[in-house]
Amino acid sequence: MKFQLDTLLETLGKPGKYQLGIFFLLACNYFPLVFNIVIMGFFGYSPKHSCVSDIYGQSGRNGSAVNGSLAPRLDACSSTYFLSGGINKTVTCANDPNSHWEFYTEEREATIVSEWSLVCESKYLSKLAATIYFCGVMVGGLLFGYLADKYGRKPVMLVTLYTPILIGLGTAFSNNYYLYVALRFFMGMFLQGLQTTSYVLVMEMFLPRYRGVAGAMLEVFWGIAVLLVAPIAYLLQNWRYMQLAISLPSILAIAYIWLTPESLRWMILQKKMEPAKALVQKITKFNGLPYPTEQMDAINSHNKISTEAARQFSFFDLLQTREMRKRSLILFYLWFAVAVAYYALLLNMTSLKGNRYLTFFISALVDMVAFIAVVFIVRKCQRRIPLLVFFVIGGVACIIAGIIPFILEDKNLRGKIVIACAIIGKFGASGVFSLTFLYTSELYPTVIRNIGMGSCAFWARLGGVVAPQILALGDLSHKSISVIIIGVITLVASILLLLLPETMATKLPDTIEEVEDKNGTDSIREDGENEDLMVQKEEQL
Repeated sequence: MKFQLDTLLETLGKPGKYQLGIFFLLACNYFPLVFNIVIMGFFGYSPKHSCVSDIYGQSGRNGSAVNGSLAPRLDACSSTYFLSGGINKTVTCANDPNSHWEFYTEEREATIVSEWSLVCESKYLSKLAATIYFCGVMVGGLLFGYLADKYGRKPVMLVTLYTPILIGLGTAFSNNYYLYVALRFFMGMFLQGLQTTSYVLVMEMFLPRYRGVAGAMLEVFWGIAVLLVAPIAYLLQNWRYMQLAISLPSILAIAYIWLTPESLRWMILQKKMEPAKALVQKITKFNGLPYPTEQMDAINSHNKISTEAARQFSFFDLLQTREMRKRSLILFYLWFAVAVAYYALLLNMTSLKGNRYLTFFISALVDMVAFIAVVFIVRKCQRRIPLLVFFVIGGVACIIAGIIPFILEDKNLRGKIVIACAIIGKFGASGVFSLTFLYTSELYPTVIRNIGMGSCAFWARLGGVVAPQILALGDLSHKSISVIIIGVITLVASILLLLLPETMATKLPDTIEEVEDKNGTDSIREDGENEDLMVQKEEQL
């Protein structure tokens, strides 16, 4: 059946105008997805602040105070007022009803930190909000992957595209932190479903030899969306307006109800032949091609006589044999490591010294270089060496960024080096993220490839959950600690990568037995088939 489906796709364009147009529409689904992940760095930004007594004095931006008291210290959890008569009074905002937090922000600027006073004893709540979002992502990956297989890709894609509009509206008008994080959980859940179904629709629309480039081009759209976040945040500055700005534009996608088709592959495998025939007619007419009567008749005949029952594989098949167990455990760690590095550096980018909007925009530009480079790498280069280079770049840059504050006294120079290292580290993580999907799919045999990809994606989502908490650990001790931990996690991944085989110019394994007998790397592929193959990934972080 797989051969017949690919033969049918061959007759519909290689690819045709219709497929390219649908690809563009599906790639645009990445914008609300990426916006809601990346914007958390600006939502959770902590402005300069101080604890101010309502009784003893009010501080000003210039450090002055009234009533003869000393101005409170910036970013401290308490303030000491030196009053007349030699009396000292220490005020702690956390337990003094006659004091409040004063945040020194621009006129239009507002974050969830300044609005709900998420500082000092409540500082962890800002990072916790990001962790709760990624918990929603984990749930969404499991739930909507199942629903898309059962009910179809298109209905799940539409539900997960439009529901976040309502969730975004609710989030923008949240009147307390707990409602905010609850809605963000559901936002993460639905947007993960949108990513899963959009990617699968793209992969199932193209022939195997075009999927590598198609997958890499989706990452370019990811990079474009990241680039747009900095100007959106700069122009709006208030987190509520930002949430509205990234949620409401999805209303423009209402035409997707009529424009985007169901997956032809899914309909045929589900033996829904009438809508499948209608879609084939629509595609061939749009692309100016003849209707593939012979191929459709062959598929129809196969569906009528097919009674074969294939063996059902499960997650445990990833771990039952020696070579598969080695590959799976290493890949689980690699996906976890790159997710920790990418999301931690992404969320931390706005807290670096200097203009956070400019710094973030520059880091997004550098990421685009990595995403575009991978488009060419998947066609011409080996897998392990570029992955190793990206991992080492990311790990070394993070460790240098963590060590610099301890060995360099010049604060101005120190800040510039840390920013440069953070941007370079994120560049390495972006390159790994974009390339690791193809490499993983080539290491797993056909019979458990989807299970393997889904399991690896789960570990990536777990990395997204852990990343904000690593940053929170730095808040409790020293910010360099969290960056060094990220660097070490990444370098360990680069070492483990050396234990995996190269997959370029090798035959993809179809069975677990092939992996165990030959490690899937003995026979050379014909015509460089491997350079063009990107097998379906169902989740991404």
